Amino acid sequence: MPAAVAYAGMLLTSLLVGELAALALGDFFGASDEFPLVLAVVGGFAVLSIVTLGGAAARSQPQRLNGVALLFAIVAVAVIAISGLIPWIGSYSSNPYGLQNERLAIGLELAIPVCLTVLVQWGVVRRHLLRGMAEDDLTVWPWVATALATLVLLNPFGLAFLQATIRRSSADFMWPFAASVTAGMLAALVVIAALECYIRRRILRRRHPAGPPSSGGIAGVQA
Repeated sequence: MPAAVAYAGMLLTSLLVGELAALALGDFFGASDEFPLVLAVVGGFAVLSIVTLGGAAARSQPQRLNGVALLFAIVAVAVIAISGLIPWIGSYSSNPYGLQNERLAIGLELAIPVCLTVLVQWGVVRRHLLRGMAEDDLTVWPWVATALATLVLLNPFGLAFLQATIRRSSADFMWPFAASVTAGMLAALVVIAALECYIRRRILRRRHPAGPPSSGGIAGVQA
């Protein structure tokens, strides 16, 4: 029972992050009647993910958990990209214009929240597993930088600059400014993430002077 309550809390936490990200993207792209389906699909992937990660955690193998999380994220994005999911959701839209751009928007509204959901679930499930094994749960993954990047990029101003940079037009005289702001923003986030990873790695080395910890981060990154 305590484990079920813990995993329910993990699911709700990841759902909150994923659905908020989807709402931010949907608001920016002007989603219409199809958006409830987007939210439902993100929720469905969240449930599948927590069940998959919970099954991996039940084997008490943190390294396997890392690979399962990465594989699930890749498979989920592949399903979103190459299946008929996006056209099916798009068929419920009331927007008669810009079908191609709308499908790209729906793809982003699905893929980004799903990846964030899997990332959050990996973090909380891994922490729960390692604490249950009385092991160190510190990871080199830059959680602070990840949260900061999410806040910076998934707000109307950040999305507007990203869109203005990607959709370059020869008649757009403001493009150099938008591109400069976007590049500076991304560079700053990369530096912050690298610095955080460096600090976390130094802390881990002090805690485990004999060698790296046995439990790795996602995709083989030490945790």
